[in-house]
Amino acid sequence: MQDVWSVMMRFLRAQHLVYIAGLALGVWGVFVPSSEVFATHENDHRFIVEGYITDSNGNGLPNTKVFVRAEVLETGITAFADQAGFYSALLHLHDADAGKAVTVTALGTTEHIAADFDPEDKETERKAIVNIVHAVPPVQYQNDASDSSVYLIWGLVVLIVGISFGVFTRKLLRRRKAPLA
Repeated sequence: MQDVWSVMMRFLRAQHLVYIAGLALGVWGVFVPSSEVFATHENDHRFIVEGYITDSNGNGLPNTKVFVRAEVLETGITAFADQAGFYSALLHLHDADAGKAVTVTALGTTEHIAADFDPEDKETERKAIVNIVHAVPPVQYQNDASDSSVYLIWGLVVLIVGISFGVFTRKLLRRRKAPLA
C-alpha cells in the first residue's frame, strides 16, 4: 500500500496539478452550461429576435454578423446570417422585462425595438422580427492565387529552417561525441 501511495504522490507533483486543474476546468466548461442555458429551457424566459439582412435589392447577405442586446442584459448575443441572410438570436428575458429596449446592429445599421410580449402568456412564443436593409452592397473580395502562394512560400521557408536547424544540431552533437585524436 505504501508503494501505491508514493507513486500517487509523485504523480500529483505541482506540475501535474496544473494539468489536472486545466483538465477539470475544461470539463466543467464543456459539460456545465451557463445559467442562461438553464433558464431558457422555459418558454417564458426566451425572447427570440430574428429577421433578414438584405441589400437594397432585397438579396440576402450571407454570413453577416448581427449583434442583439437587450438593455437589461449585461452582454448581448452575436448571431450570423445564413446563406439567405436570415438570422435568429435567443435572449434571456423575464416577465418583468416586457417593454424593455432591444438593439439590433448589423453592418453599421442599428434598429431599436421594444421587447413586446404579454407577461401573463406563458405558452405563446415571444418573438420580434427585425429586418435590416443595408444600402451599400458589401465589397466582394476576389481571392487571388497569390494569397495561397504566400502560405506555401512561408511554409517552405519554415520547413527549410527546421531542416537546417536539425542538420546543424546533429553535426554539432557528432563533433562533441567524436573522440579527440
